[in-house]
Amino acid sequence: MKLTFTKLDTYRKCPLRFRLRYQEKLPEVAMGGRNLSLVLHQALKAFLSNARRDASLDNLLRVYAAACPTPKNQNQEQRYAEGRRVLEAFHWREGSRLGKAVALEQKFAVMVDGVEITGRLDCAMETEEGLELVDFKFTREVPETVDPLQLQVYSLGLKEVTGYTSDILTYYYLRQERKITFPGGEVAVREGQEQVAGLAQQLRADHSFSPKVGDWCGTCSYRKYCPAQQGQPIPTPSQLPVQGTLPL
Repeated sequence: MKLTFTKLDTYRKCPLRFRLRYQEKLPEVAMGGRNLSLVLHQALKAFLSNARRDASLDNLLRVYAAACPTPKNQNQEQRYAEGRRVLEAFHWREGSRLGKAVALEQKFAVMVDGVEITGRLDCAMETEEGLELVDFKFTREVPETVDPLQLQVYSLGLKEVTGYTSDILTYYYLRQERKITFPGGEVAVREGQEQVAGLAQQLRADHSFSPKVGDWCGTCSYRKYCPAQQGQPIPTPSQLPVQGTLPL
């Protein structure tokens, strides 16, 4: 079995959504903001890769302009300006340590209890307190309850590709200019392994893939198929009867 954190998190939140997305492969409705999020990740990777030589704001904005398509309407201009504002704030807060980033966009694959977990790190930064693993977020809101599992899983990946254990785990919410940190170390690695193993075991044994109601329901693309959201959900393509050939 091969899984990513996104797949694990989808199953943890709602097994039905996992089945529809990854087993039945029903397409999800594209959410606004993903394109800009991708551009910002690309710009930060390119900038941080060269920040030891040039960590100036001008260089960051040049990299962003090169990564971002030229705005063609007012909405795109507003999005471009929002991305620029986010990067200016990021540079102002982090300028003193931008040249100390490592493991940029580093792919990883680790085995946990017979399951291959794959992913891609955003970056890690050398700090006075130790190695800080950072995952950039571009969500419109910071969740009320923030779970460290993604960072714990990625700490497994960081140790696999670098041999080092992160001392600090950080979600960096770019829009809100806010950092939420958790302790790293071997404890975080062990907790990540245990949770991944538990989720994988549940997934292997699951035959019902029942829906689970939560905050994620409001943005779910599969509400019309969900018995928890619809009194009479429509059948998925796999549930439709196969049309046979009528006898002559």
